[in-house]
Amino acid sequence: MQKIELSVCYMVKNEAANLPLSLKSIKDAADEIIVVDTGSTDATKKIAASFGARLFDFPWCNDFSAPRNYAIEQAKGEWILFLDADEYFPEPLNRGKLLEYLKTLPDKDVVLLLLRNIEPQGDINRWNTNWCLRIFRNIPELRYQGRIHENIARQDRQLQVAYAPEKFCLLHTGYAGELSKEKSRRNLKLLEAAIAEEGWQPGDDYYLMDCYFGLQEYEKAMQHAKNFLAGDCFAYGGDSHVYHMILECMRALKMADAEMLQWAEEAGRKHPTLPEFYAERGMILCGLGRLPEARQQLIEALLHYEQHTADKKQESYFSPLVAAKTAARLGEIAMYYDDAEEAAIWFRQAMAYCDTDENVTAKVKKFLEWAEDKGIMP
Repeated sequence: MQKIELSVCYMVKNEAANLPLSLKSIKDAADEIIVVDTGSTDATKKIAASFGARLFDFPWCNDFSAPRNYAIEQAKGEWILFLDADEYFPEPLNRGKLLEYLKTLPDKDVVLLLLRNIEPQGDINRWNTNWCLRIFRNIPELRYQGRIHENIARQDRQLQVAYAPEKFCLLHTGYAGELSKEKSRRNLKLLEAAIAEEGWQPGDDYYLMDCYFGLQEYEKAMQHAKNFLAGDCFAYGGDSHVYHMILECMRALKMADAEMLQWAEEAGRKHPTLPEFYAERGMILCGLGRLPEARQQLIEALLHYEQHTADKKQESYFSPLVAAKTAARLGEIAMYYDDAEEAAIWFRQAMAYCDTDENVTAKVKKFLEWAEDKGIMP
């Protein structure tokens, strides 16, 4: 009988639109595929069966951990890869390379995979990243905890965690547009119920921050973000996402640039290798009219981006689109100083990073018209 080394598990409901892509990306790597369905009314179960999955029904009970733990109980593999239906590997998962990597982790319980959130779906220039616990040993000591935002916990000691190489990166498409609001409402309701029944848990501020931000309740989101930073709760992807949320909330609330700059500077001190907080400072300094300082910070952001200096264990949102916006702003600063040659360099760079964003292409068009009016050939 063939040894079962890798079980791939899913907990699903009405995922017919997403599940095929995910299953295609893992079908050749899995020794077995286990799908626990919590009440689908579409073709989800039929699709799972077509990939040879072992199917199980589990009535939904307003608890994300319960069906996941039920799936674990059915798994026979030494390692479990647990995916959401809207997560997939950009290239089919290489079984040999994954198992070879896992053999280098004799002392580790769980493995975090880099998750790249693509929004909108299919646009490789727009993304943010975070680290998610997706692989773990199939042992009784490891089970999911938490009704909402469930994660693997170990009762007898602290989890021993590994961060997987980027070649095992996942793509995720589940939080785009209106779908984000729908999930935020659902998650907030479940989270509030869990807090009422079980009391406040470490990390609740983090999850409430994301819920309220998704619902565009920015003052509440910002307060929970600040509460999280003031506490001592640890996030696997670091706290760069929390600073990002604070700055985005302040921007949405049209708060003063001077106040925003204080938070951007604090974020930069905490995360000196991440390009995004140099760019944040540069954009804010533009608003304050401090253009020489802004230019320096924006250039620094692109240098860090080009040189790949970012701490790989930190979440990031400096995508090709953000790089394009940063370069375009440098082009606008050069235009302000009537330096057409430098402006042309930055706008070309912006288009090299991302040539599909309407805001960036509009700025390039404006530059070309400006150069033509001045009789300059950029």
